[in-house]
Amino acid sequence: MKSALRCLCGALGLLIPTAAAQAAVCTVSTTGVAFGAYDSFHGSGKLSTGTIGVSCDVIATYAIGMSAGVAGTFNRAMAFGANRLGYNLFTDATRTVIWGDSSAGTAKVGSSGTTGSVHNVYGRIPARQVVPAGSYTDSIIVTVDF
Repeated sequence: MKSALRCLCGALGLLIPTAAAQAAVCTVSTTGVAFGAYDSFHGSGKLSTGTIGVSCDVIATYAIGMSAGVAGTFNRAMAFGANRLGYNLFTDATRTVIWGDSSAGTAKVGSSGTTGSVHNVYGRIPARQVVPAGSYTDSIIVTVDF
């Protein structure tokens, strides 16, 4: 009987937490991807870069996602009235992995740490899109899950 009681006490000891986990408090900052003037007839398109900064008060693991924007799909487009100018945002400098919400072949960017993590956002407008002159914009929602 004593050995059975000893085993039960040992199992109960494993269920009692030794310390409460501290929740992270993180702040996010961004600099936009500004392409500047776009020439419809230039053969190489237009590239630009922005940033997303994440700073947490304790070490935290997080994933950064982005919305599709005005296009509603991850074939993103900027709008000027009814006109659309296609572009996209990428996780890598070679602009091969679309930054999104992990759906439709897109990826989130994950990391961990505390202060000063800066992630580059790589943008590209494909060449030879014939669009009227105007101020084309899009709004992207950045989500950080931690």
